[in-house]
Amino acid sequence: MNDKQLTYQELINNGIKKLVIIITLSISALILIIVGVQQSLMTVHEAQGQMMSLNRANIDDIPSFIHWNNQNNRHSKQNTVIRVKTNKSSITATSGREGQVIMTSSASKKFIAQKKFSIFSKNVVYVNSFGFFLFFSQKDTNTIYQIWVSLNRLINSLILLIIIISIVVFITLGFGTWWAQQLAAKLSAPTIQLVNETRNTIKDSEVDQPTLKVPQSPREIHELGNAFNELLTAQNQRLQREKDFVSNASHELRTPIAAVRGNINLIKRHGDKHPEVIPESLDFIDEESLRMQNLIENLLHLSRADRAKVILQDENLSEITEQIGQHYEPSIPHKMILNIDSDLHILGNSDTLKQIIVALLDNANKYSEDNTPINLSLKNIDNKIELSVADLGLGIPDDQKKLIFQRFYRVDTSHSSEIKGSGLGLSIVAQLVKLNNGAIEVLNNQPRGSIFKITFDKI
Repeated sequence: MNDKQLTYQELINNGIKKLVIIITLSISALILIIVGVQQSLMTVHEAQGQMMSLNRANIDDIPSFIHWNNQNNRHSKQNTVIRVKTNKSSITATSGREGQVIMTSSASKKFIAQKKFSIFSKNVVYVNSFGFFLFFSQKDTNTIYQIWVSLNRLINSLILLIIIISIVVFITLGFGTWWAQQLAAKLSAPTIQLVNETRNTIKDSEVDQPTLKVPQSPREIHELGNAFNELLTAQNQRLQREKDFVSNASHELRTPIAAVRGNINLIKRHGDKHPEVIPESLDFIDEESLRMQNLIENLLHLSRADRAKVILQDENLSEITEQIGQHYEPSIPHKMILNIDSDLHILGNSDTLKQIIVALLDNANKYSEDNTPINLSLKNIDNKIELSVADLGLGIPDDQKKLIFQRFYRVDTSHSSEIKGSGLGLSIVAQLVKLNNGAIEVLNNQPRGSIFKITFDKI
């Protein structure tokens, strides 16, 4: 097996050359067959016509043969030998393609005396020194009529036609090969250009990959280039998110670590002389270490959510939402308003659904003032199940509604310590919603605040 990988240009070139060869040879063979059959049928028809005419003429001597020849005005395209043999005499004559009849004895006798071999059938014979002939013989009472029509001219014409066709085929194949190469080069040029552009983009894997210069035609290559550009854009976005993730994670971890180390150094330097700083520093160390622990747990949750493959089954979302709402309310300084339709089922995972609801309630609790209500709602709207958590908190600007689901993104971009958090909660929620085949969006609440709405398919 030939494992050589052919180029796009070679495949096109080979395909076109094969097509040109097949078409040229097919047309040539068809022409040769049609001309050959037509000429052969004409020769056979002419010979049969002469034989029928001889049979009707009742020739028995030279004058009657000449009279028959003048009456029929024969103009054979092939050399013809005619023999009429009676009980009294034998007449042999040769006629040329100009219609001239030559009554010869020596030539005729020499022709008649030569050995004759049947070829293919009894009507096609080969005569030594004379070539191929079409032979017909007929006997009528006391007269035998024999006619030999030479096939040499027909054979020579077919040979000449084959030579002409061979020359035409040779010229056509030469031109076809050149044309195939030119066409293949033209067709493969956009592909080669796209390949070179792609290779240039991967030379430096440490920087964002630029988009490719996409050829406008052919359409397939144009669409392929656009698909590559979409892939590169998605790859660049993913790389940027990874960079932001590492940068933000480092920033979030650096702050509590620096605070812990600063308080440890404070205790080392002043603990003996000022023991009153020790409890305060230990409390601060405990608070910052707890903050690091929560951050690391959130990172683990996010990592698991990225790789998780949950089993979805029939879940009564009404019972889950009702249960979490009732258990969550005593732990927050907000009034919980439950507006839950009964017996609403979805295909989901119980553990991740609970995690989603708790995370949204935590977010509402964190960003809204105490004693303001939090509305937990579950409704069947247009054959869709809508789960929503509404608060009267700070609200989210329209230009940041889609950004809040990015990792470490917080509306408070200065990383203010007034509201604790790592910016990972909503990222985890978005990933868990996706695992449950849901869609999440943020809406404005009235008169202020936000509504986090999740839509599931009803079963």
